[in-house]
Amino acid sequence: MKISTFNESLLEVKAQTLVLFLFEEKPLSQEVLQIDKEMGGVIQIAVKEERFAAKKGEMVSVNIGKKLGFTRVLLLGLGKKSNLSSLVLKRGMGTAIRTLTKSKTQKIAVYVPRLSGKKLQAGQIGESLCLGALTAEYQFTEYKTEKKDLPTRVNELTFYTTYPLKTFSRGIEEGEIIATAVNNSRDYGNQPSNKANPSYLVSMAQEVAKTPKVRCKVLNKEEIKQKKMEALLAVSQGAKHPPKFIILEYKGKPSSKDWLVFVGKGITFDSGGISIKPGEKMDEMKFDMAGGGAAISAVEAIANLKLTINIVALIPATENLPSGEAYKPGDIIGSAAGKTIEVINTDAEGRLILADALHYAKRYKPKAVVDFATLTGACVSALGTHASGLMGNNSNLIQKIKQAGELSGDRVWELPLWEEYSKQVKSDIADLRNMSTGLGGGAITAAAFLSEFIKDYSWAHLDIAGTAWSTEEKPYLGKGATGSGVAIAVELARKWK
Repeated sequence: MKISTFNESLLEVKAQTLVLFLFEEKPLSQEVLQIDKEMGGVIQIAVKEERFAAKKGEMVSVNIGKKLGFTRVLLLGLGKKSNLSSLVLKRGMGTAIRTLTKSKTQKIAVYVPRLSGKKLQAGQIGESLCLGALTAEYQFTEYKTEKKDLPTRVNELTFYTTYPLKTFSRGIEEGEIIATAVNNSRDYGNQPSNKANPSYLVSMAQEVAKTPKVRCKVLNKEEIKQKKMEALLAVSQGAKHPPKFIILEYKGKPSSKDWLVFVGKGITFDSGGISIKPGEKMDEMKFDMAGGGAAISAVEAIANLKLTINIVALIPATENLPSGEAYKPGDIIGSAAGKTIEVINTDAEGRLILADALHYAKRYKPKAVVDFATLTGACVSALGTHASGLMGNNSNLIQKIKQAGELSGDRVWELPLWEEYSKQVKSDIADLRNMSTGLGGGAITAAAFLSEFIKDYSWAHLDIAGTAWSTEEKPYLGKGATGSGVAIAVELARKWK
């Protein structure tokens, strides 16, 4: 998709369709009325005849003939102007793109209204619109053999704005960088697990390491043994493909020794192991590496944005499969931290591999560590698919992540992490058990287990089990991997001090 910006006369725009955003507030703004005048009053007629209220996602298509550089106008509601956010803009733009591609529209122009106040700056608006467009148009078609059956792609997207073009265009450029990283993360997740094994994640990280100031180191099975990552090794026992431990560093501020660490769960397929999952929807467990994909892609975006920060992503990668070699319920295993773990359920494997990674993180003496993991079905039960669960040990870090979630549209919701939950993961015969006693609170007790491996640093855990993939078509996003975690990680890095 070729994206360009334009601030000459709107009447000079050349496209098949002009997308015009409207708000619920009446009357129409002077700028919209001026545009309407040039088009012969079709907007006011459509608003009246179609009873168009401009609620979020509401649309009306109007044919205006051939007197201008476009023949059709798509009116798209953004709701109340006072409630406008980056998420509303992204979803609105995404809805427009997905709607128009269904009608085989390939050249689209978008009129960006001038917004009063300082809630959103010109760069943020450009970035949000670009993100919405590129993530909406994303398609995973690698294994389609009949290319003629594929949906139409947008060839040209032009944004018309009266904002300062330099600032707005910079927002577009940054939106393209982040959207590319988000969509790469989606590619990682959508790949079938017979292709996307631990070595595949290694190759993706090594590709990112071609970016300036980024380097990748990978620990193989023997090196993992040397680091005494016994929990990661235990989970990998039943798999044919050996485990990998990926270390992806970006030194955007070489003069500093401060590090922000991202840890991503990299289970490239999760059968549940000996505690095998039900067959229904087991195919979706190829997405269980979404946290690892998000961590890799976050480094990609941060490096290409050239942020002045030091970031390291740690990704323990393995499959969780049953075999005669697989670890079993009742086993007691070790960990890099020296703590012993009683295995209650082999399907609670994500917290085991993260435990070793969280312990490894301490060698960076990090300012903070944030982990991303499709960790528990319990989090989906608690929050559904609209927000990731957030827990941690530092209120300032939690607040920063909340703010990053609001700004990026990658929304989170905090759950408590009280000491009572930690008591539920204590074992009678080992230091810890990998599944809690008692009923309920599974997302929290999983985080409580992880907290036992945190030493001397601020930490937050994002359970993205409900947000990492979608099983339904949305007006602004297709099915499959969503790239959850990338945008919030980038926003956190941007605002980091």
